[in-house]
Amino acid sequence: MKNTILILLLLFLGSYSSYGQLYVEKQTRHRFAQLNFGVDVETNLGGSTSFLSPTGSIEQIDLQSTIKPRLLIGGTHFWGHADFYIAIPIGFPTLEEQQQEIQYLRGVETVFKYYPWRITKNKIRPYVGFSVAPFYFEQSNNLLDFGNGPELNHTSFPLLTGFTYQRKNSLLELGMAWNYRNEQSYFIDRTTQTTIDTPPVYLTLSFRKLLDTTLSAEKDWESGRTKEITDQMGKKLNDFYFGVGLSSAFWLGSSSYNERNRPYMEDYGISIMPDFTIGYYLNKPDINFAMGYRGYSTSSTTYGAAQSLRRRSFVAEVTKYLFDYNGFAPFIGPAVSHENIRFIESFESQQTFNFTEERMAYGVTFGWDIRPNKIQSFILRTNLRWYPNLKLDINDRGSVNFSNIEFNFIQLIIYPDRLF
Repeated sequence: MKNTILILLLLFLGSYSSYGQLYVEKQTRHRFAQLNFGVDVETNLGGSTSFLSPTGSIEQIDLQSTIKPRLLIGGTHFWGHADFYIAIPIGFPTLEEQQQEIQYLRGVETVFKYYPWRITKNKIRPYVGFSVAPFYFEQSNNLLDFGNGPELNHTSFPLLTGFTYQRKNSLLELGMAWNYRNEQSYFIDRTTQTTIDTPPVYLTLSFRKLLDTTLSAEKDWESGRTKEITDQMGKKLNDFYFGVGLSSAFWLGSSSYNERNRPYMEDYGISIMPDFTIGYYLNKPDINFAMGYRGYSTSSTTYGAAQSLRRRSFVAEVTKYLFDYNGFAPFIGPAVSHENIRFIESFESQQTFNFTEERMAYGVTFGWDIRPNKIQSFILRTNLRWYPNLKLDINDRGSVNFSNIEFNFIQLIIYPDRLF
């Protein structure tokens, strides 16, 4: 995973020039959005959990504050009035207390912020917003023979506020997140369910560098040169492209097999994987034809039951651009995929199931491009794919849910023929 992130960073950084935000001079399509990279440190406040003692009583432990670094990748939009980015945690701290090993952290967070007064150099600007923040919690009770507790994967939508200060090409930020739904049910053994309080408040301090991707093309656009070249090229803009990015797969809903047979197993969490695409663009109808591959898995070991899910997906999709608002171009279309899905389970070290199935699946692809013009050699794309009703039947004992929402926040799309 770290190597994948490093490769993506090198690709992005090698393609962009470092400019400050210039939309204060004028608001054009080439100043609509700006990429940024950086890091932050995050700390949590509050929270508690429980465990079962050898005497059968329920004891409580307070969750300690931890400091976690995160990698930030995103961009400002709408001429400094909005900021979208993902925050990737680095490291997994563990609390060890009273024979308990406890891990708790937020996963890859997707952040949406709104600035009533747009970001401006040498100014402090307040923001409000929300995020999609998966929370991971796992507790192992070393007092039990099979003490690995469930892997709680809960997606929350905390409210955000804070202040951003821009100096030259850098953003400094102090932020706070309020997780207003911080109480979660949790099994502390196979039959005893209790409530844990996940941390309700998070504080962050971040630093990011701004990188411009489109300003160099503004002069040709305003002079009419871009339109002239676009009209001359015509069908030559029908072109192959390839894309690379990082995707998150949200496993949706519960599995009826676990509800009937393993009620202490939590719903599956979020898988992270590289996302590769090869496609062809048709200029006149403004349509993309694309094919891609994604492979990812998830696993859980809970009180002696170990489950592993794997998905290998080859997808073909057709997307149509809906409109173009200053280079912000959303699209939507159908997706058809060939799936290889697999479920393996063992209980107390004895294998119980090993099922594999190949089938077709159908979904919807939605997203948007940051596309200042149609002759760019590269653009940035955001993808969201939804696959409903994808399940694997386990004899007559229920089914395992493979339905997903895949979210690729930033994908680099390159047209090789336009590079030279």
